[in-house]
Amino acid sequence: MSIGWSGRRVLITGGSSGIGKQLAGDLLRKGAHVGIVADDPVKLQNAETALRQISSDLWCRACDVAVLDDVRAMARDYRQRFEAPEVLINNAGYAVYYTFEQTPPDEIQRLFQVNLVGAAMVTREFLPDMMRAGGGHVVMMASIAGRIPMTPCGVYSASKHGLVALAELLAIETARFNVKVHVICPGRVETDFFAHESFQTRAHRPETTRTIPIETVSRAVMTAVEQNRFMTYVPWYYGLLTWLAGAAPGLFKPFWHRLMSSRVEDIYKSNGNPID
Repeated sequence: MSIGWSGRRVLITGGSSGIGKQLAGDLLRKGAHVGIVADDPVKLQNAETALRQISSDLWCRACDVAVLDDVRAMARDYRQRFEAPEVLINNAGYAVYYTFEQTPPDEIQRLFQVNLVGAAMVTREFLPDMMRAGGGHVVMMASIAGRIPMTPCGVYSASKHGLVALAELLAIETARFNVKVHVICPGRVETDFFAHESFQTRAHRPETTRTIPIETVSRAVMTAVEQNRFMTYVPWYYGLLTWLAGAAPGLFKPFWHRLMSSRVEDIYKSNGNPID
């Protein structure tokens, strides 16, 4: 069943750049009331300036979703002004292009805190309000890396696998309260996501040339909510890849392991195989 966006309260984490900012602009054009949350005040201010040229129906708040006190303060401020969001889009996330051994322990911790725990805590803050209000939508911005293990950004992949699992259990638990859950699994989208030096210095590989327009991902999110679709792959044929991984692991896994191993080899060859 389709929903209209005009007047809908939408809250987007990671809304100051990339997919989050694109979504915010597209939803403002559709007449939604949009709130964006981001941890960088400068980027947030720049995004607010740009988005207010589309519509003034915008709320912005600095918040690091990896910090529980920040999440609680942000949620309290939002509720005091607007009650519960009708659509919550957990979009905040980041990655580094390191093997697990190369990733510092504090980076491992933050990757899980931002990509998985942050989404869980933001959802937990607003979910009781949605239940009391009679329903709503929770969107988890995952990744194809959340369905098929990928490395050398393996910690990111693991955190997105956890996010998909969280969405699956939430869909079961919240169905009786009319809270709908949606998972978006895009492939490579050219955004600031790849600005980290570990991506900038990696060896060129053929698969890095296959990109998806950011507008396509934004439309996919809106369509998933409008049509109450739980799982959305962008592009759609990534769903076939996931199906093959489950239906024919004997065929898929040798190919996939060779591809991932070649990426790992590129990492260690490029830095002379140092081990700290």
